[in-house]
Amino acid sequence: MRLHRLVLDDFRGVGHRELTLPDTGIVVLEGANEVGKSSMLEALDMLLTEKHSSKKASVLAVKPVHRDAPSAVEAEISTGPYRFTLRKQWHSRPATTLTVHRPRLEQLTGDDAHRRVRDILTETLDTRLWDALRMLQGASLDASLSGSSALAAALDAAAGSGEDHDGDGAQTLLDAVGERYAEFWTSTGRPTSRHRTCANELAEARVAATHAREALDLVAEDSREHAELSAARRTLQTEVEATTAEAESLVQLVADLGERRSKLLGARTRAEHTARARAEVAGAQERRSRAVADVHARALAVEQETTRLATLTQEAERARAVATTAVSTATEAAQAADDAQDAADTAQDTLRRSQDGATLRQVRRRLAAVTTAAEEVRAATEALARHRVDAAAVRALEVAADTAGGLRARAEAVAARVVVEATAVEVLVDGVPVPAGTVAELSATRPLEIDVAGFAAVRVLPGADTGPLAEDLERAERDLAARLDDVGVEDVAAARAAHEERRSAQSALDLARAHLTQLSAEAGADELRAEVDRLAAVLVTGDGEVPDLAAARTLEAETRETSLRSRRAAREAATTAAAAARHADALAGELATRTAALEVARTEVEGAALRLEQSRAEQDDDALARALTAADTAADTTAAEVADLEADLAARDADATLRRAQQVQSRLTDLVGRRDVLTSDLLRLEARLSVMGGEARQEVWDEAESRVARLEGELESLTRRAAAARLLRDTLERHRGVLRRRYVSPFADRLEELGRTVYGESFRIGLDDELRILDRTLEGCTVPYEQLSTGAREQLAVLTRLACATLVDPADGVPVVLDDALGHSDPLRLQRLGVVFERVAPSTQVLLLTPGPGVHTSIAGATVIRLDPEVSGGTAPTATASTG
Repeated sequence: MRLHRLVLDDFRGVGHRELTLPDTGIVVLEGANEVGKSSMLEALDMLLTEKHSSKKASVLAVKPVHRDAPSAVEAEISTGPYRFTLRKQWHSRPATTLTVHRPRLEQLTGDDAHRRVRDILTETLDTRLWDALRMLQGASLDASLSGSSALAAALDAAAGSGEDHDGDGAQTLLDAVGERYAEFWTSTGRPTSRHRTCANELAEARVAATHAREALDLVAEDSREHAELSAARRTLQTEVEATTAEAESLVQLVADLGERRSKLLGARTRAEHTARARAEVAGAQERRSRAVADVHARALAVEQETTRLATLTQEAERARAVATTAVSTATEAAQAADDAQDAADTAQDTLRRSQDGATLRQVRRRLAAVTTAAEEVRAATEALARHRVDAAAVRALEVAADTAGGLRARAEAVAARVVVEATAVEVLVDGVPVPAGTVAELSATRPLEIDVAGFAAVRVLPGADTGPLAEDLERAERDLAARLDDVGVEDVAAARAAHEERRSAQSALDLARAHLTQLSAEAGADELRAEVDRLAAVLVTGDGEVPDLAAARTLEAETRETSLRSRRAAREAATTAAAAARHADALAGELATRTAALEVARTEVEGAALRLEQSRAEQDDDALARALTAADTAADTTAAEVADLEADLAARDADATLRRAQQVQSRLTDLVGRRDVLTSDLLRLEARLSVMGGEARQEVWDEAESRVARLEGELESLTRRAAAARLLRDTLERHRGVLRRRYVSPFADRLEELGRTVYGESFRIGLDDELRILDRTLEGCTVPYEQLSTGAREQLAVLTRLACATLVDPADGVPVVLDDALGHSDPLRLQRLGVVFERVAPSTQVLLLTPGPGVHTSIAGATVIRLDPEVSGGTAPTATASTG
């Protein structure tokens, strides 16, 4: 597709504008903001997509606000074998006119014209490529290239495949398959609600069929159960009557055993009471014995602790003395370390002062060298200024000399020859002496004045046919003389010699500047002077003369080593003192703890002795022994009574009788309960059988089975279609993935080929299967695309579209449109991008919209169309074009 001409009338703020564009090359549409650059792209889109009768808000928005006039757009376009002119007018008197110029003439109007254009574009235009190669202001920088049939064909050819890929057709097929897939599967690969609904309906139908079958089977089951329950109830009734008789005979035996058990319980209560009394007296006796032993043990412990405390007191006093001595030693060592550090600091200051003095001498030498080099540069600059003859002047003089020489040779060839022989006296020819005895031969290319020693004057005039040639020769000689006078030399040879002298002066200046640059690489003259002043000021503020550097280094090393040894000794002494102090503090703490514990122990001994005396005052040891004997006797008597009663009950086997009575009663209760349950079940079954007799359960089951069969068929069909849709979608996606991976390499090669012009030979690019940029590599450093600067992403977006345009067959290509696309790029990158534009210009039509001079200033051969703003009256003058 190529855009040859575009005309706008009363479109937004554009009154009238007509652009004529070349078929290939770079077309720069330059104009200030709001001059209507983006409006031209909008107008072209609206011309190709919107009917003249459209009432859309986007169409109404382009109507001019400064006057009541219709908006009109006209364009001449070629695409495929077609070339046509299309014009549309909106708002008032809407109309559409179409003229197809080739392959055969067609003229249509109205909706027929609109439909015909849409058919032509559908047949010939790769719409995905058209959308991808436009980089509009404010839109995304990414180019969606994956669906372009033209690019697919170009990449397929570059990859070496002979397959034919219709991108639009393939994408349409993929979309159709995707829509079919979406009928059965969700985006996460799960079945859609349609499948779930059918499966749920089938499950519900199966449940209903199961319930119908169960209801039908329940009638027969209930009948059988009724007969079985009736027989079981009769058997249970017989067992209930026999068990009731046995239970009544056991009741009397249980009552007698109850009386005897009551007596046993009373005897056991009395035995427990006497046993508790004996235990209390025995406990009191045990506590009395423990209290006596406790008092003796506590008194012995207090005596032993008093002895140990005396020994610990002596150890604590000795440890405190050792700690005091260690602290004194550590204090002296610390003082010695401080003195050594002061000496080391003084030596360090001395060394620093010596180093500053050495540095000052070195900086002064560097400053002198820089000053000398600067003076050499100044002298070389003055010498170069005195030599004005450069290469251009020499070339101009050589051309003028060649011109004059050629004319002179031609003039001499046609002019008369004059031979002057001065035999006895000097002869003047045009003021030039010819000495006596010599001969001068001249050409009469101009009038000659010959003076024979004042005796005669001869005037030789050239022929009439040599007049124009003589005038040309005279002008050439005047021009040569003027040029020689301008540069101050006598002839061309002198000019060449002067030029050689200028080249020598230039070389001397370059060498002097390089030497100065080398000397000033780390610091310039001003910085060196400032450093000299700073170091001189530092040395002036010091004490005495600057010491020798070697001696200062030796002294600094010795004092530093002495300081290190002193600090180590101080740390060791401090560690020893701290350990001694900790040991003394630990002994003192232990002494205090044990002293306090001894006082507590003494208090506890006194308390225990006091409590023992109080207990003996209440009941002495003899009385406590007599009470224990009496308690033992009472406990033994009650225990014997309990034993006799238990032996009597054992002889009567009371437990067996009670267990038997309980078992019979439990069996009777169970039998009665089971009989009642059977009675209730029989009543329930009789009622249910009566209700079921009036229900048509066979018909319900038959209908449920039919519905299950129908839904199973529907679900099986739906499952097969869903599986087929998934298989087809997965196969197409897999095939498309293989094709796209094969396309990535040739596209990346072309993009890197163009990108190396801008970024250098280390430029590499990473692409995904959709031909989207993933990352950029420069000098071995790879940066993700999202983390690149806005300018870098703009440049890559432009390179991507240009690479695509150069790969696509020109017959299938579309214009590359870049609307204010390089606003964040630096001048160097813009200049290099200009070289890229020059490379793609012969085969591509590129429309570059820009608010002012930018990248196009570096594009040789670019067509620059300057768009002027609206003038008073609402009509803009026709845009002016120039070739860069």
